[in-house]
Amino acid sequence: MEAQATAAVKEALAALYHHPDDATRTAADRWLQQFQHTLDAWQVADSLLHDESSNMETQIFCSQTLRSKVQRDFEELPSEAFRPLQDSLYALLKKFSKGPQKVRTQICIAMAALAVHVPVEDWGGGGIVNWLSDEMNSQQDFIPSFLELLTVLPQECSSHKIAARPERRRQFENDLRSSAEVALSLLTACLGIDQLKEQVLEGFASWLLTSELIHFTVSRESNGITEQLPLIQVLIPYVMGLKEQLKDSSKDEEDVKAIARLLADMGDSYVELIAAGSDDAMQIVNALLEVTSHSEFDISSMTFNFWHHLMRNLTDRGSYASYGSEVSINTERNRRLQLFRQPFEILVSLVSFRVEYPELYHTFSEEDQRDFRHSRYAVSDVLLDATDVLGGDPTLKILFTKLIQACGNGQNQKWQPVEAALFCIQAIAKSVSVEENEILPQVMSLLPSFPHQEQLLQTVCSLIGAFSKWIEAAPSELLILPPLVDILNKGMSTSEETAAAASVAFKYICEDCRRKFSGSLDGLFQIYQIALSGVGGYKVSSEDSLHLVEALSNVKLPQVVADAVNRYWPTLKSIFDQRAWDTRTMESLCRSCKFAVRTCGRFMGFTIGAMLEEIQTLYQQHNQACFLYLSSEVIKIFGSDPACANYLASLIQALFGHTIQLLRTIQDFTARPDIADDCFLLASRCIRYCPDLFVPTEMFPRLVDCAMAGITIQHREACKSILSFLSDVFDLAKSPEGEKYRELINTVILQRGAVLTRIMVASLTGALPSSRLEEVSYVLVSLSRSFGGNMLSWARECITLIPPQALTDSERSIFLNIISDASSGSSLGSITDRFAEISEVCRRNKTVQDIVQGALRPHDLSFTVAPPPL
Repeated sequence: MEAQATAAVKEALAALYHHPDDATRTAADRWLQQFQHTLDAWQVADSLLHDESSNMETQIFCSQTLRSKVQRDFEELPSEAFRPLQDSLYALLKKFSKGPQKVRTQICIAMAALAVHVPVEDWGGGGIVNWLSDEMNSQQDFIPSFLELLTVLPQECSSHKIAARPERRRQFENDLRSSAEVALSLLTACLGIDQLKEQVLEGFASWLLTSELIHFTVSRESNGITEQLPLIQVLIPYVMGLKEQLKDSSKDEEDVKAIARLLADMGDSYVELIAAGSDDAMQIVNALLEVTSHSEFDISSMTFNFWHHLMRNLTDRGSYASYGSEVSINTERNRRLQLFRQPFEILVSLVSFRVEYPELYHTFSEEDQRDFRHSRYAVSDVLLDATDVLGGDPTLKILFTKLIQACGNGQNQKWQPVEAALFCIQAIAKSVSVEENEILPQVMSLLPSFPHQEQLLQTVCSLIGAFSKWIEAAPSELLILPPLVDILNKGMSTSEETAAAASVAFKYICEDCRRKFSGSLDGLFQIYQIALSGVGGYKVSSEDSLHLVEALSNVKLPQVVADAVNRYWPTLKSIFDQRAWDTRTMESLCRSCKFAVRTCGRFMGFTIGAMLEEIQTLYQQHNQACFLYLSSEVIKIFGSDPACANYLASLIQALFGHTIQLLRTIQDFTARPDIADDCFLLASRCIRYCPDLFVPTEMFPRLVDCAMAGITIQHREACKSILSFLSDVFDLAKSPEGEKYRELINTVILQRGAVLTRIMVASLTGALPSSRLEEVSYVLVSLSRSFGGNMLSWARECITLIPPQALTDSERSIFLNIISDASSGSSLGSITDRFAEISEVCRRNKTVQDIVQGALRPHDLSFTVAPPPL
């Protein structure tokens, strides 16, 4: 059997790397990926790695396979398999000591993962670091392999690719901390081997950042630096000695990255010492500026964390606590800020060009474009850090100089440098004072002169929105606003990207500059109509038009707007009737009505009743989610008004009754996530604003059943809406205002408690992404606090279904203790953290997760407690 599997792997690898047909290569790749999840993969990968005839392609694939098997599938092996596996990996570590590098690295990671899985005693009592120490002393021919293993140990400590239980992971972290002195002694001993110097320093960086031996912990103690000074005196000169190699064109890119990373790690580790501003410290700062100036962004950006932490240290008053008096603190703080002023000014100049669009940006793949956008966000953060040291207005002056240089004399002007300078100015907008009157008037006066190139126009629009508060504060005689509104109008008709930026900018200037729009109501209403109708050349997406409509609805004239809505209602109704099938039109119209409701409130008079009658009829015909979110706004505004109770009750019954027919199974929810999202947002609004019209009705238990059917929907917003609805139900029952509903709600939940608990436990343990943990925990805690002993029985009943290979008896007890503590009032934060550990145990690898979900089977549960009335 093994021979057949080995032959099949070799054949698939040959097809993957050498077959001329794309389909054949794709099929081979798919087969190999599936093979890596099989039990046979252990033996086949191990034997091919020991086989001297295996080629490089086979070695790389098998080393990756063995590494991933140890990381995620170690539990597949019987307990007695540890020792043979350790011996085999050790033999492979020595075999590949001189390369290939990729294979050796995978073997090292596999050994590190093995050390995470097993207790320290299995390595001979002293743990893997002491074991390594013995081997390095007795097997010096293989020191390169041992050094790499020593380096990856702390890196893999926090890797969640390793399917270890949280308790075991914490124990391994403690083991490494207790072994840190041994590890650092080994690395120090190897510093004398010139050809290994860079590898040794990378090992130092790995251990220093992980164990936090140097500075982050000991620097706060009076004798910390003294104790670590011998190691610091060895480490810094070697790292600084590598600085010149950053500029060596003959150096391999990976070597340059390793050196840059060491310098960045050193700066980050010693940031508190550096902030004191000694001559030696400033040499390190200058070295880090050289890294920041490197042409490759991946290398330059390695220093960004250091600059952030340095800024925090320079500006945080806690950094100066040892100086005692307020005068001494202020004197030292000012000294340091002045000393580091020039490095941060250089930093601003160095990073500002990083945001410049490449000439061939339009040819970039979607992934490369996304990476470029992320690099711009990273630079924005660095610029904001600089403003905390330099001040927003002085930073603006530096960037304005860049803008003037980019503008040049106007001949053959490229748009990219101009856009880059404006992007940087926009990034620091919140740090610039609204009183600034030297630079910003010049910037604003330049904006209308720039060409309407798409990316440049998009940034100009964003800049206008970012400085909305400054525009409001600017003297009225500057007449800044009219030409800026013209730019935004141009942005809305150029492309969807520029329209998105212009819409958001309009939102901000309408919020902040409302005074300056007096006398411009007709023009604003024209923009409003164009945005809603889709006619007039605007390229605003339905999502972004929300910003524009919201902005223009900020005009606080409820009676005037209500009169207009009442006057135009026949036209609006005609559009509802004739275009109800058109999702985009209905979304725009419902958005318009939503803001009309929000703006006018009770001034709408008879029109609100006609509108509600219209939308409940159309929803049952066309299943448009936008009718639900419009209804949510109506409930928020009119829910507590007794005069509206009759038609709101009719609306609730009609909308929920139809939704329940649409959403019967998890497949229905998955197919209609927008309806699920808006339905349960509406239900939550009913709980908060008009519970009398909803909770006592037969629709309430039916909607709870509907929610239970959809809890495990993967769509983030729909799932959150469902869980929030359930939370709101529990919160209502516990509140003083909800006392009159408590018995009714408790009856509904008690009938469904066992099933609901099982669905929630399944959600916690893998049916939902771990990012839903907070919402899931809240529902479980609410169930525990409301139903105490019953909840404990329900939890015990479903947790017993999970087999012991996935969850041990001890872990079951821990889970039940969490439920018990939740019912007795333990804080939500601590309970959520403890639930997170159980969740991690049940998700530690795909096999375990499948076992847990196969046992709980949340999608197979059925419940028909509250059938619809006959």
